[in-house]
Amino acid sequence: MRKEARSGKHVSRALLILAVLAAVAIAPVASSAVTIELGGEVYKENCTYCHSNYAQAKDRTINFTHGAHIQSPCSACHTETPHGPGNLIKRVPMKQCFNCHGLTHGPQGEMATAVCADCHKAGPIQLRPVSHTTDWKNKPHVDPSIKNQNTECAMCHTLASCDLCHLKEGVDWKPKDAFAYDVGNGCQACHGNPNLTKLSNGLVKSFQVVGVESSAHRDTTCVQCHVDFTYGPTAPKPKTKVWSINAGMACADCHDHDSQKLAYDNSVHAEQIKAGNLTSATCGSCHGGHTIPLTDTKEASMTVHAAAYEMCGKCHKDYYESYGDYYHGAAYKAGAEDAPACWQCHDYHEIQPKADKESAIYPANLAATCGSGECHDQHGTATEDFARSAAGMIHGKTQARANNPILKLIGAIFGGGS
Repeated sequence: MRKEARSGKHVSRALLILAVLAAVAIAPVASSAVTIELGGEVYKENCTYCHSNYAQAKDRTINFTHGAHIQSPCSACHTETPHGPGNLIKRVPMKQCFNCHGLTHGPQGEMATAVCADCHKAGPIQLRPVSHTTDWKNKPHVDPSIKNQNTECAMCHTLASCDLCHLKEGVDWKPKDAFAYDVGNGCQACHGNPNLTKLSNGLVKSFQVVGVESSAHRDTTCVQCHVDFTYGPTAPKPKTKVWSINAGMACADCHDHDSQKLAYDNSVHAEQIKAGNLTSATCGSCHGGHTIPLTDTKEASMTVHAAAYEMCGKCHKDYYESYGDYYHGAAYKAGAEDAPACWQCHDYHEIQPKADKESAIYPANLAATCGSGECHDQHGTATEDFARSAAGMIHGKTQARANNPILKLIGAIFGGGS
């Protein structure tokens, strides 16, 4: 009886264990809620939850795989979320492809092919943009082709494509601008990403571009300044092998400032560039790049006036630090609106060394420089004697105080400087 009772207990215990295991097996599995944002910026984390097999291409008419673009962020092509109301899927427009395809990316060369047949397989369907018609050549196409030459036509066609038809018709047409596709500000597909960084000499360097939207160049496309990165073989030839120098000198290609350009070409900065010193200043070195402000208000003009360190001091640190006399440098650095910035004495574009007779601060020219504008001429003090006696103090106050025997003695007694 005892043996049978013990056996019954074992059976009951086994049945209990099986029941618990069955209950666990059929119980609902607790899972954390997943929230997928369908609006705003496109991030990989929001895409791969559903698109884990994104490497598989569904369109067999295109030589395309996501795997070949694995180094590009999703937002480089999908600049906006592809999912809209009602689960509408928006296809990436082909213009987005040209953010990389056909782009000569400085010294890296062409990032990806721009030959149509390399991506689009031959098939019964002819690729034809909406703007095209089957009887294109018999329709008025001159005005739209000129207007859209570099924003649409050059995406697929070369100048030879136009000549092929024109020569048959006896038409001699030369485009006004270089026949090269301009994707606009498509560079921001990558350079708008805050995660676009590179480790250089142990430091993380950001290649994100910010500030363009609020600058004077908000309506200027990237390649209008960055000529090294212009699409197509007919792009303007860069002036030097350094992209930053070329971008800094591209201002004259748009701005009708002939007198300023001529003045700069005669300056010591331009002479140094021509001599091969690519550390010399260009237009962009002084005026800035992506964040160039508008100067159409007094506030904007004063912002430029207060930027002497950014424009000049970063290169000429010794001169900027010694710019400390009471009426000029000290007042300027304290924010005085009527104190002169560097260029008000040293000239704006045609800057020359002090020893050059054409320099604004050459001894014989000092009186005229001091008396220009709204400075000393209103008091009648801009004489040669005044300029000669006062000029040495503008950058020489610190040195003069250091050489003063009385101040040296005071400094030695109290253990401080002058």
